[in-house]
Amino acid sequence: MAAEPKYRRIAADLAERVRSGDFGADGALPPQRALSEEYGVTLMTLRQALQLLQDDGLIEQRPGRGTFVVPPEVAHDQANLRSLADELNTQGVPLRTEVLGRQLRKLPRQVAAELHLPPDEPALRLERLRSVRGIPLLHQVSWVPQPWAEAIRNVDFELTPLYAAIGEAVGTTPERAQEALTAEALSARLAGLNGTGEGRPALVMRRTTFDGTGRAYVVDTATILDERLRIVTDRRSSEVTHTWRFG
Repeated sequence: MAAEPKYRRIAADLAERVRSGDFGADGALPPQRALSEEYGVTLMTLRQALQLLQDDGLIEQRPGRGTFVVPPEVAHDQANLRSLADELNTQGVPLRTEVLGRQLRKLPRQVAAELHLPPDEPALRLERLRSVRGIPLLHQVSWVPQPWAEAIRNVDFELTPLYAAIGEAVGTTPERAQEALTAEALSARLAGLNGTGEGRPALVMRRTTFDGTGRAYVVDTATILDERLRIVTDRRSSEVTHTWRFG
């Protein structure tokens, strides 16, 4: 049996690096000469490998600028109650979650009002950064009151989505949600998460999720960090579907 051509092995390795986000937030691959030296092959062999990735839609050549990863299409259908993580998992999109903070804190007044609880009530504050191929897309802060907070306090949220964790721990599943979308200026901290400018307008989605009894049990604020993540509305005579897309 003939050995697999070297350019195909290089293409497979590069494809895995693309999917795992090795090439950073800007998606720029190293110069071709540097890659050819890294893999110990000629420029011709490397270019054969890059052509395979381009044919598969993973990279694109930008004349005078270099080779860049093609942003994946990320779609989140808002006509259902699935979380962003659940939605992307069903599409095979490699969503990475980084937990930036998880503490029991007193509820802020506005969040307490949405949960119909006193402001000094302790709740779990979960802060996460969601990325695809190394590109930070969303910053999320979720508030979860008791008794759900204690039940999920020790869950590894880098592996387990929030709503899945609550469902597994206490059996609660979302029955409806209220969402509001506003435009706000990025704080210096959030702008720094993806290297953009402080004060840039960003879309912010606030969502309150209710269980089957009508009780609110999660208040979530998601800030869209990357301008390529957008909301697309498909209007028809019988329905309206909202979809988040990236690319």
